[in-house]
Amino acid sequence: MVVLEEPYVSGMLLDYLAASHIPVLKNDCSGRLSKQYSKLNITDEKDFITQYHGSLNPHLYTVSEYALNWVCQALPNDTLIGQILLLKNKVAFRKACRSMHPDFLFKEINYADLFQFDLSEVSLPIILKPSIGFLSAGVYTITNDSDWEKALADIQENFLKLSATFPDTVVGNTQFIIESYIQGREFAIDLYFLEEEPVIVNIFEHPFCSEKDVSDRLYTTSKALFDDYRLLFTKYISQLNTLLHLGNIPVHLELRVDNGKIVPIEINPLRFAGLCLNELHAYITGNHPLNYYLSGTQPDYANLWKGKENKTFHFTIIEKPEGAEKAKLNVKKIQREFSKILEWRTVNNPALPIHAFVFSERENSNQAEENRILHLNINDYLN
Repeated sequence: MVVLEEPYVSGMLLDYLAASHIPVLKNDCSGRLSKQYSKLNITDEKDFITQYHGSLNPHLYTVSEYALNWVCQALPNDTLIGQILLLKNKVAFRKACRSMHPDFLFKEINYADLFQFDLSEVSLPIILKPSIGFLSAGVYTITNDSDWEKALADIQENFLKLSATFPDTVVGNTQFIIESYIQGREFAIDLYFLEEEPVIVNIFEHPFCSEKDVSDRLYTTSKALFDDYRLLFTKYISQLNTLLHLGNIPVHLELRVDNGKIVPIEINPLRFAGLCLNELHAYITGNHPLNYYLSGTQPDYANLWKGKENKTFHFTIIEKPEGAEKAKLNVKKIQREFSKILEWRTVNNPALPIHAFVFSERENSNQAEENRILHLNINDYLN
């Protein structure tokens, strides 16, 4: 059972849903999309809810966090709603994880109090972000007083405008959290729970240009990365879930690893990686990643990377140029930066600051390409 919503639904997902005849909630988003994808199994709200409650083991997936409002209002399942609220509220999540990470600093602070907060009360560096968030909206790395002042200025000038374009369950603008800056390599993991045990589908590394970089420009994966971390992450997530008690839901987990120490950043409920990052899996295996959760099956880990052992796969976000609304991106020029593009997906949503998603692959040895893409200045590719 799937709920489609803004801000983005991929054609690949729609093809999969149409072919598999999975029930899709009838709403404004799915109604509009069904005009082009007529074979979608559009199910009205009453029947959708009846099917959900009639199943002994319902599998519910939301393509976007925009759908969480509907889920919370329409499906009064205390266990499910409790899990959603626990994961979406970063303070509640930190409190639940405290026994595994007792030295981790976190402090909730409301918007008005941000401007009177004494930064000397905490040890730097820290992260400042909304208690409820999506993508990297309103996330700031604070290493000194100047960073703090710039963050507050940006919150006043830009973040409040941006948050107004999202529902409150996606990005909140009244409560913030100050927390420890987590060192190490960052990873993004798609998984679902089967009888409270994790089944990992995707493992991506999320590299950055610098300590202060919080962008979503690039995610990478490979056989070596997946095999090196799958068992380690499975063990950690299993232990973490003894505190969270998540069951029978898909989640997207972000964490960092530093000298073998794992610290979670956040867990997003009822979905895999947002927008369409999770579909990089389809270019590796030929299978849509959502199928594992909806069918209750595990990936064939032994053969997952067969024929792709020497390849590294990239998901790249090409942002819209800032301050150059009338300028056009030279697509052919920027495409030349990739050795092999698997798909270029142009994004036609004015509300998103994204021009395109790029699925690509390279040889493992071509590390220079990853560094080049990570440091691209979009304004260098304008006509």
